[in-house]
Amino acid sequence: MNTKKINLIFIHGLGFNKKIWFFLRKKLKKKFKIYMINLPTPNTTKNFYIELNKFIYKKILKIPYNSILIGWSLGGILATLLTLKIPEKILSLVTISSSPCFLKKKFWPGMQYSQIKKLQKELIYNYKNSIKNFINLQKNKNNKKNIKILKKKIISIAKPNILSIKFNVKMLIKIDLRKIIQKIKIPILRIYGEFDAIVPKKISYLLNNLLNDNNSYIIKKSNHAPFISHLDNFNNILLKFIQKNIYLKNFIL
Repeated sequence: MNTKKINLIFIHGLGFNKKIWFFLRKKLKKKFKIYMINLPTPNTTKNFYIELNKFIYKKILKIPYNSILIGWSLGGILATLLTLKIPEKILSLVTISSSPCFLKKKFWPGMQYSQIKKLQKELIYNYKNSIKNFINLQKNKNNKKNIKILKKKIISIAKPNILSIKFNVKMLIKIDLRKIIQKIKIPILRIYGEFDAIVPKKISYLLNNLLNDNNSYIIKKSNHAPFISHLDNFNNILLKFIQKNIYLKNFIL
């Protein structure tokens, strides 16, 4: 499986940085070209949609053809928006523990507004402990060493500034892509954690119906970051999906 023609572009979630992908990147870098996109860091939060569009148009110019966009949590929202803008460049969209609408609405599970604002407060005033506590939730008997390394790597990078956190929290509150996501015609892989409290697994069934496909996986005994807690399982799911839906169709025929 020679996949060097395929580019994997990773987008992390709220409060984190590119180091969150450290161990997954190690597994994939020999097979693919890998790029990272950081969350927006605007100078102002006054014109939310203008700043968001600036960010998107700046990034789409740099995304190469034959790319797979992989977004975790809030990064899934950005990966979806980018895919909608440049479908000709994107082979597939992969969302991890993500939702087209994070805010709880009628007939749609998600986070309460108060929960999202509480998360914002924790990231602003108690950043290091928030990150450490989250990473610890992904710990199991097989990855204790990885968890220790990951915490150090993530915290070694300067924390996001307050404007950045507030802007990206607005994305969680304001963006609802449930209707527009149906316009995406390329394969969409969706991976969830069985015990995820932020993006409930019920969303996987709702999106299966909305998108009229079954390209979703719920990784048992995992939380909001299954690519950390169940690295090998996650990696196998991703590679099998690429081989079946992308590589065989686009690079052999």
